[in-house]
Formats: sequence, C-alpha cells, structure tokens
Amino acid sequence: MAKQISKLQSYISPLLKSKFVRELILLPSTLSGKRQLNKTEEYPVTKPSLISHIERVAIYVSDLEYSINWYIEKLGFTLERTTDQIEVKALPDQTIRCALLNTKNQRNALVLVERRDACGKKIHPSTNGFFHIAFEIEEYRTSFEFAQSLREKNVFISYGPVKHSREGDGEIGGNIAVYCLDPDNHYLEFFFDMDKYESLLN
Repeated sequence: MAKQISKLQSYISPLLKSKFVRELILLPSTLSGKRQLNKTEEYPVTKPSLISHIERVAIYVSDLEYSINWYIEKLGFTLERTTDQIEVKALPDQTIRCALLNTKNQRNALVLVERRDACGKKIHPSTNGFFHIAFEIEEYRTSFEFAQSLREKNVFISYGPVKHSREGDGEIGGNIAVYCLDPDNHYLEFFFDMDKYESLLN
C-alpha cells in the first residue's frame, strides 16, 4: 500500500507544480465561496505589519553536533559556523554553544543552541514553550516531494502531506504541508503554495 501511495504521489507531484492545475483543483471551492484565502482574512488582519520578516529562529538542542548533522543530512541546511562556549548574562551559571545554519536563500536562518550548566553538563531542552516551526519549500517544489525525501532519509512523518483548509483538515492557510520531529522533538512543518492576502485584491 505504501509503495502504491508513493507511486501515486510521484505522478501527482509534477502536476501540482503548475499554478493552473492547483487553481483548477481549487475551482469548485473558489466558485462556491468556501475557499479559505488565508490567515489574514480569517483573523481578520487587513493592515500590513510593521515587521518586515523573521531574521532567524533559535532553538535549544540537547546535542549540538548531532543536531547539526541531522539538519544538514535530513533537511538540506548548510553550516555557516559554530561558536565557542559563551557565557550569557541572561543565563546565570550556564554557558551556550551555537551553530548557525543556512537555508538556500537565507544565511543564519536557524540557530541551534546547546546549553551547559556550571559543571559542564548538557541541559536538555523542553519543547513545551511553542507549537511548531514552519519552513517554506523553495519555488516549484511540493510537500509531496519533500515527504518522499524525508521517507528516503528514514525520517518519520508525523502528519501530512495535508491541505490546510476547511475542505482539507479544517485548519486555515490554504497551504499543503508535511510535518516531522527533529531529534529534540521540535515539531517542524514544511509547506508550499500558501494563499496570499494580495489574492483578495485581484
């Protein structure tokens, strides 16, 4: 069954690269007015934010070298640099060591942070403080391709590929996403084709 699904996805994925095909698939829900345009319409945020973009995301990890290798081998990040042990005033009696990772289009997009206590013992992170981190897949690529790539690298897929819409999983955003966990159980989303607020103006 899994092989049949994988084979089917290999046929579907190239078709979904075409915006025309995607719009054709969504035509019934667009014409009926049920199509979920995007989060800005849902919430309804109609004024532009004063914030231009997110410069980077930093997460705590339990083993810096292991996480560096995982993000490089499984997800295709590249290593910009690592730091030495650093004392941080905001973290008394702790030191940190960081790795700065690049995506294809952004330097230092992800920072992995390993903490140690005063005795030099690693401090294991908690993922209770946030829900997930979402990464957009490069243009002309799909979540189906990305899911297949994860499977080939023996990464367990937690959820998806799934369409975030009322017609799909009941969520919002309009994008098609796939999810997995990193070595420290950070929940990661990889998506493409997010509906844009500008589509309301056309």
